[in-house]
Amino acid sequence: MVNNKPIRVLQVLHIMNRGGAEAMIMNLYRKIDRTKVQFDFLVHSQEQGLFEDEIREMGGRIFRVRPFKGYNVISYYRDCKSFFKAHSEIKVVHGHLGSCAAYYLKAAKEQGIFTIAHSHSAGSIRNFYDLSYRIFSFPTRYVAEQLFGCSTEAGIARYGRKMVESAKYCNFNNAIDVSLFRFNEEQRRLVRRMLNIADDELLIGTVGRVTPPKNPKRIFELFRYLVLNNSNVKCLWVGTGEMESYYRDLIKAKGLEDRIIMTGVRSDISGIMHALDCMLFPSLWEGLPVSVIESQAANLPTVLADTISKEVQISDLLCWHSLDEDDSAWAADIMHLAQVYCGHRSEYSFDMAKTGYDINETVKWLMNFYEKNSK
Repeated sequence: MVNNKPIRVLQVLHIMNRGGAEAMIMNLYRKIDRTKVQFDFLVHSQEQGLFEDEIREMGGRIFRVRPFKGYNVISYYRDCKSFFKAHSEIKVVHGHLGSCAAYYLKAAKEQGIFTIAHSHSAGSIRNFYDLSYRIFSFPTRYVAEQLFGCSTEAGIARYGRKMVESAKYCNFNNAIDVSLFRFNEEQRRLVRRMLNIADDELLIGTVGRVTPPKNPKRIFELFRYLVLNNSNVKCLWVGTGEMESYYRDLIKAKGLEDRIIMTGVRSDISGIMHALDCMLFPSLWEGLPVSVIESQAANLPTVLADTISKEVQISDLLCWHSLDEDDSAWAADIMHLAQVYCGHRSEYSFDMAKTGYDINETVKWLMNFYEKNSK
């Protein structure tokens, strides 16, 4: 008897909000043939995620488990074992949450489910939390049957160089829907009108969570330098996170709320990329930032920190700086690039199809991979 049901793949994360990994998974989910492969989600938060309604509309299910705290490793592992015993329809587990991956993947593997670990960050050990994360996640490299990383650096940071050089590992590009980001002058005008940006103003922005790895302190300092030294500049800060309210208050306290605009979460990131004249990205560490792939697809020049993997460079639109350089050096290149490309972005072109970041090709590969490895 032929089984026409789709392969059920469980994606494991903390919460389905607009983070980089979550956005990537949703981009893939919207494109896959859901008659053949269907996603479900195991989340570690009781809070409703922003993507949950859309997931259910597409036929996916949301399961919840108590968060992993380190001290509850035994009860957490027991809960995961019970979950996978009760859900034999799940054939593949794709784990994006690193701290507890060794435990939920082990529980899945014991039930004959194919297991994937996916690294999205290249952060180094900076504090006790980072050290704890490394200790708990270390066994993952031996438990998972397949190891993915968004960049070679992200792979090494999570699994070690030996594993990255093995047949068990491969880079998985943070692919995007190229058609959405192809520069569009009409969209640019529309979004700028919505944001009250005049035609003769330069709009400098950043897109990402307002969280320590993104270096919000430096973002604020660069924005403040730019608006105080250039009367025709406004800055746009797109994203949310645990430090958002602090910087909203700081911007207000400095009297800069008309010049530095914090938007919170936006669903129209492609439109934002069209509206900007230059993007800055001074992260302390990254895996491989999707936003920088998107900015290049939109012909948007981007000034970024040299802490970020060079694998993100797929065009000539990136300008690298050390975080040790002062604000004036960063600002000089930001202003230069914004002025050079302003009004000429439609003239710049490169072949995104050859970069490996076209989501249509990635979806084909991933569906074949899931189908080949479902048991």
